[in-house]
Amino acid sequence: MEAVNVTDYLAHGYVRDGSVSYQAELQQAIDAAEEGRMVLFPPMRYRLDENGLRVHSHLTLWMYGATFQLARDCAADGQAFLGQGIADVRFLGGEIVGRNDLWPLGANIRGIYLTGSTRDVRICDMHIHAITSNAVGVFGKADDPAHDIWITDCVLEDGCNWYGDYLSQRPGPEPGSVRQDQGLIALYHVQDFVVRGCRLERSRSDATHFYRCRRGEFVDNKVYGAQMGGYFLETCAEVTASDNIVRDNGSRGVTIERGSQSCILQGNLVASSGREGLWAPDCTGLVITGNIFDRNGRKPNGNQPGQIWNANITIDDARHDPTHSPTQDYLVANNILYTAADQVAAIRIDAGVSRDIIVRGNLLRGENRRILVEGDSPEALSGNDIQQTP
Repeated sequence: MEAVNVTDYLAHGYVRDGSVSYQAELQQAIDAAEEGRMVLFPPMRYRLDENGLRVHSHLTLWMYGATFQLARDCAADGQAFLGQGIADVRFLGGEIVGRNDLWPLGANIRGIYLTGSTRDVRICDMHIHAITSNAVGVFGKADDPAHDIWITDCVLEDGCNWYGDYLSQRPGPEPGSVRQDQGLIALYHVQDFVVRGCRLERSRSDATHFYRCRRGEFVDNKVYGAQMGGYFLETCAEVTASDNIVRDNGSRGVTIERGSQSCILQGNLVASSGREGLWAPDCTGLVITGNIFDRNGRKPNGNQPGQIWNANITIDDARHDPTHSPTQDYLVANNILYTAADQVAAIRIDAGVSRDIIVRGNLLRGENRRILVEGDSPEALSGNDIQQTP
């Protein structure tokens, strides 16, 4: 079956530089494609407004060499590609370019926006940048989660609306932006997902946000320079993160919180985070092993100038946890931690949560080689190469 070539729907003498919008003709080509067909976007610049292009099920969008330029005068929420309840769709190649230097604050424009009963989607080899919401946002529902979503070998950078650190002069999101707009990759209620081989850089909020997701892999990614956090799990289960480089992010390098269960953090480098390298409150069944945590906690974390109490790893009960989950059954083993003098400890275990928290076989180096246990279970520590301060 032959591909549908979108340029067959353009008028004779069409221009290739994006100076003219052919958005209606592109939508006509997509709508005309039968199930199972490939829609071919030949290399050229395609101009889009914030309404974007709507994709239906059982299509392959072949976009290698194509650039989708969102218009400079976009002023409302939107996206480049929209899918609602789609299944069996491939987004292959292509570049989506925004103008977050010109768009008004609170205009939240995504690269790819998928909602509803979404199944079997592959997003591969794409470059998405300069937008004001997620590069890729997939939003299932609690009673109808999305399934089988793979995002691989993509470059996602300079996205999301601004989210300021809570001690900054501009804390929180921009007016008009909501938490679903945070994260270059945002997956809500998604099961059986893979994010692999991607570079996520310079998010203006979080680099990732996985919310109420299950059975996922975050593997072999590079997460650099987010304004806020790097890798962020909230109320997730059975998610593994391995072989990632997470560095120079403005808040926590890794957050696993709010009732997450049976999650693994293994073989990652987490370095130079603004807050902790790992903050892991209110979870059950975490395995944290074989990682390198290198001099995280470079920002003040209090109201007094120079007041820093970040550890490389903090395990505690968070205030105002909406899930009211216990903090229990953690294995923190065989990690290497490099610390700075102004950190409160290499690892801090807060009062009341040290039961069933096993910390063993870790190698601590740097200027603060201690594990600070504020509870009453120092027997949870064994075989660590440290200066211990119970």
